[in-house]
Amino acid sequence: MAYTWDNRVKYVVRYMYDIDNNGFLDKNDFECLAVKNTLIEGRGEFKDDAYANNKKIMSNLWNEIAELADFNKDGEVTVDEFKQAVKNLCCGKTFDAFPTCFKTFISKLFCAIDVNGDGLVGVDEYRLDCITRSAFSDVKEIDDAYNKLCTDGDKKAGGISLSRYQELYAQFISNPDEKCNAVYLFGPLKVVQ
Repeated sequence: MAYTWDNRVKYVVRYMYDIDNNGFLDKNDFECLAVKNTLIEGRGEFKDDAYANNKKIMSNLWNEIAELADFNKDGEVTVDEFKQAVKNLCCGKTFDAFPTCFKTFISKLFCAIDVNGDGLVGVDEYRLDCITRSAFSDVKEIDDAYNKLCTDGDKKAGGISLSRYQELYAQFISNPDEKCNAVYLFGPLKVVQ
C-alpha cells in the first residue's frame, strides 16, 4: 500500500508541498517554501537576495500549480485535484515533458537535499532528507531504501546526480509500477492517511 501510485502522490502533497499541514495546497505553502529553501540553501543563514529569488520562484510555482490543478478556482488545491493534475500532466511522461512548475520544484528540491553542494545526493544527505519527513527507529531502514534506489552507476558516481534525481522523481509520480526503484526516492514510505 505504501508504494502505490496513489499513496506516492499523496506523499508528495503531504510532505513536499503542504508545508503548513492544513491538508491542501495554497499560496501560504509556497511562501513558507521560499523561507524554508532560503534557510536550507544558506545552511541557516538568511540572505535577503536569495529569499527574494526563492520568493519569486515559489510564487510563480504556486501560480502555475493553481492554474493546472485548482479546478474549482477556490484558491486551494486538494489532494484529489493534485492527483488529477498529475494524472493528466505527468503520468507516463519523462521529466522533460513535465510542466515547468513541476520541473522547477524538483530541481529546487534537489538543491536543498544536496547539502554539501557537490552535485550528488549521497547516502548521508539522503538520510537527512528522509528524517525530515518520517520517524525511523533504525538507520538501516533508510540505508536499505537508498541501496534499492541507487543503481550501480549511482553508487560508482558517489550518489545521485541532478539528472538522475529528476528521472527518479518523474518515475516516482508518473510510473504506476510499485516495484520500480524510484519508489524509494524519499525513503521507506508510510501510508498517507
